[in-house]
Amino acid sequence: MSRKRNLEGDAKSRILEISARLFAEHGFNAISVRDITSEAGVNIGAVNYYFQSKEQLFHEIFETLLRPLQRERIALLDQIEAEAVDASPDPERILRALIEPTIRSSVGKDALSPYLPRLMFQTYAVARQSIGDDVAVENDAVATRFIKALARAIPHVSYEDICWRYYMVLGGFLLVCTDAQGAQRLERLSDGRCDTNDGPRIIEQMIAFFLSGITGPAPSKPRRRAAKALPVNVPSADPAPTPPARRRRSNPDPSPQ
Repeated sequence: MSRKRNLEGDAKSRILEISARLFAEHGFNAISVRDITSEAGVNIGAVNYYFQSKEQLFHEIFETLLRPLQRERIALLDQIEAEAVDASPDPERILRALIEPTIRSSVGKDALSPYLPRLMFQTYAVARQSIGDDVAVENDAVATRFIKALARAIPHVSYEDICWRYYMVLGGFLLVCTDAQGAQRLERLSDGRCDTNDGPRIIEQMIAFFLSGITGPAPSKPRRRAAKALPVNVPSADPAPTPPARRRRSNPDPSPQ
């Protein structure tokens, strides 16, 4: 019986690992159950047996990887806000609570850790009907907590601008993380100077850049020029007057008579 349980556990773990990699590399919508079972070396019935559907399989990955990460982020944010009851919270600490858990998790030793940043991107990019409302709702709730905390920490920046900047932080953060686990383009562009597998270095570079951007002054809004109303009937322009012909002066014949 124990051997059978071990085999079942191995099959389930293999399906989770293979599907996490395929979802991370190709996207949720591009991968079919048959793609997963073919790589995992199991039949389609195994996915239905353990997970019921591709959507539920993604939920299981979310439960395994992403939900613990979100809980850690919120726990750190709770602590920051509790320590700043009578003052504005420190924006740098808020950014660290957002970034550091993901960097630490993505360089972990378990089989699923390398796929974490790309899977996070999938939960933001994929339509809600594909991954389920609960995943999208939880992601939005965490994002809203961080946006509101940043708004309290940086009162001179409007809530609208905080939302823009939070999203830009998120985009830059995920780009660097996914590049580290994929193309490693930054390493090529820097001729090897930038090691995107150096977690502490990534964190410090991100914090320095994002903190400067998120606390900076509001952008100046471009002035809108009022459109000039054209008259209904625009008369055609009069043709330019023709210059008068030059009169020839009579010139007596200079030849001798």
